[in-house]
Amino acid sequence: MTTKIQSIAWISALMMLCMACDDFLDVNKNPNQAVSSTPELTLTNALNVSASRISPNEIGAFWSGQWSPSGSVSGFAQEKTYDIQTSFRTSIWTNPYDNLADYKYVETEARKVGKNAIAGIARVMKAYNYQLLVDTYNNVPYSDALKGTRSITPAYDNASVIYDSLIVDLNTAIAYLSEPVNSVNSSAGAADIYFAGDNTKWIKFANTLKLRLLLRESAVKPAYVAAQMASMPKTSVSHLNQDENVLSNPGYVKSANKMNQWYEYYGFTSADNPASNHDFYVWSDFFFTMVTKNDPRRARLAYPAGGAGTAYVGVPFGEGSDAYLYPKVSGFGPVLLPLTNNTATSELYKRDQVVMLGAESLFLQAEAVANGLLSGFDKTAQELYEQGITASFLFLGLDEEDATIYYTDEAPWPVSNQVRAIIHQKWIALAGFNGHEAWTEYRRTGFPNVPFSTRGIGSVHPKRLLYPLSEYSNNTENTQAQGSINPFTSVIFWMK
Repeated sequence: MTTKIQSIAWISALMMLCMACDDFLDVNKNPNQAVSSTPELTLTNALNVSASRISPNEIGAFWSGQWSPSGSVSGFAQEKTYDIQTSFRTSIWTNPYDNLADYKYVETEARKVGKNAIAGIARVMKAYNYQLLVDTYNNVPYSDALKGTRSITPAYDNASVIYDSLIVDLNTAIAYLSEPVNSVNSSAGAADIYFAGDNTKWIKFANTLKLRLLLRESAVKPAYVAAQMASMPKTSVSHLNQDENVLSNPGYVKSANKMNQWYEYYGFTSADNPASNHDFYVWSDFFFTMVTKNDPRRARLAYPAGGAGTAYVGVPFGEGSDAYLYPKVSGFGPVLLPLTNNTATSELYKRDQVVMLGAESLFLQAEAVANGLLSGFDKTAQELYEQGITASFLFLGLDEEDATIYYTDEAPWPVSNQVRAIIHQKWIALAGFNGHEAWTEYRRTGFPNVPFSTRGIGSVHPKRLLYPLSEYSNNTENTQAQGSINPFTSVIFWMK
């Protein structure tokens, strides 16, 4: 990664720390604080923030059955019991809205000067963030949001209507990104830490997000989805493909707060010491049920128990006794983190941060074709399924031959229950990279059969989170208008 990109990313991060915040209650003014920025500088920081978001992946990884707290940590009582309160994981609400404020600034300022290519990127990421919010909370502020002091108590929009609006947003983004790049409509270039200003790849990302949105609501809005699918591209290359992962890298360096965020939070400090959270997070026992001993990805994603030998040991979600202390179970493997004794030679601190994998895109395509939603597509569901598995293998440093042997012998294309097979393989591909999507797909499809926490309240998995206490305190009327919310019985609109 070039020095230019490093400079843009980290200078931007300093300049934009407060750009996402409303100045409504800002009394003290710092004369040294930047009061303006360019769309490019703000874009770099916003993309970096989007990629670094940890909390949604973490809770999703727990509740989709991928991760479990080890016996070396006594916390996570709410996660294990499903005791969801208005104070629970509120950053899943606040972080996307802060991020969205940056993208709104980028689009507004870019449009003013004719930089539609940059505005298009902001629109894509607007859809990316709002989908996360809807998939976690259902109705949220959308049309009345991000207006600063002009609307400090924004109304909530119907979640289904928001989804429709996000399709429009993505179509607008594609139109922006399809315009010729010239001296006025300049490429984002180095400011784009995902695709380095490659608008074609941004269009593929937009198409893939559209497909994700439409599949998610296909069971509850079949006529609308069918109409939208009819206008979708009918070629796999129009979506993210096997070697087209959405990855972020602002130029990570081995310095505090400048390394890969996932690595620094779950792994090691810049001084090669274990992070304070290092021993807290491990693979669940269910993970090793899904990722079998004959799956080569197991040895890439997980270390044997204690980092030695051949036995892989996961923790049943909800447990936390001495039998599951970190040294006795399987931690995150060599594609994610080094062992303690070789951190000095590891370069994993500068690995790309995953935003979306090409494997996920291929599994989305496979499901749409299998369900007859993308008629006339240029590939069969089986081809897309097998290519999705191959993409997962390749991303983990394995080869195509490994993938072929695996899906031929261990996970062949089934005659029936094809969607279940697709979601199972998507679950594996997402493990360690996007827990929130794995949890969302479980809530949508019921696959895989995620075990209930051994300490869970009742017998029903959580379906959503509660609105934060800050919303009930500061936006009382609009939040209470959503009715009585129960995380176990109140559903996201796309649930059957």
